[in-house]
Amino acid sequence: MRALRLIGDRQLELAEVPEPPAPGENEVQIRIKAVGLNHLDLWGFRGMAFAKRQLPLVVGAEASGEIAAVGQGVTQFKRGQKVVMYGAMTCGKCANCREGRDNLCENVAGVLGFHIDGFARDLINMPARLVVPVPDGVSLRDAACAPIAFGTTEHMLFDNAKLKPGETILVHAAGSGIGSVAIKMAKALGCTVITTVGDDEKAAKAKALGADHVINYKKDRFEGVTRKLTAKKGVDVVFEHVGGEGFNGSLLVLKRGGRLVTCGSTAGPTVTINLMQLFQQQYKILGSFGCRIQNIRDSLSKMAAGMGAIIDTEVPLAEFEKGLARLETRQVFGKVVVNF
Repeated sequence: MRALRLIGDRQLELAEVPEPPAPGENEVQIRIKAVGLNHLDLWGFRGMAFAKRQLPLVVGAEASGEIAAVGQGVTQFKRGQKVVMYGAMTCGKCANCREGRDNLCENVAGVLGFHIDGFARDLINMPARLVVPVPDGVSLRDAACAPIAFGTTEHMLFDNAKLKPGETILVHAAGSGIGSVAIKMAKALGCTVITTVGDDEKAAKAKALGADHVINYKKDRFEGVTRKLTAKKGVDVVFEHVGGEGFNGSLLVLKRGGRLVTCGSTAGPTVTINLMQLFQQQYKILGSFGCRIQNIRDSLSKMAAGMGAIIDTEVPLAEFEKGLARLETRQVFGKVVVNF
């Protein structure tokens, strides 16, 4: 079978490797159909893995597929069924796993495609507990965006930021996979959405998604425009995944007691915070990483109800690197999907 492996920094090879054995007890074997690309894949490709890993490493952190075989004890899945997979190899036994807080697993073995072999291969065996059925009417292409793009956004907005109907939210980087999803989820809740983009073409696309106000940060400072739009009151929530110089600006546009939720640092991981501003304004800064399995289920339900993924580009497995290059240009609007 085929497996796309990272063999060095910025070096990929499409190799023929042995097929996995028959699935063991409480396991399923999945035939991969589509992989969604994320900045996590780009960081790993560049050599920016934040933990030890061994090369060659099968890439791909987010995917959809079909059940190819089921192991002993598996009754909830059948051959041919459409599924997606949780992207971290959690233990399933610690207190956090038992309570459904999967992304806080105390004994996680790693993130697939980043620390351990990932999904960019024809077949993979997975514990059935880490596999989620795809509802009827949801394509495998869209489903491939559920575990990270949709699941991460769901976790950020609702588990952490506790976004409520009618609130005002600033969503950074509307063109990103999670930014585009955040706009759709917030608008479905009846929120007022302000968003940032880097060019006028993306501004038009963000408006088409339903954003109420779009700020081209290369032309205007988003802090000033946001405060003006909110009559200097500020926003209830900032959806932050950029970091760098804009982080403090994001704090400035929060109303008193507002919440900032962040899951990324694509513009830089280090910031300086004014602690007096933090406690006097009673801001809440919430770190968010990955998602719970339930977030993926909820995301797939929203897809089934009509909230489709925003797809920028589709490429075949042999052009995985082309997809990464598209992501790296920052010209992308929505998701890049790799088809098998």
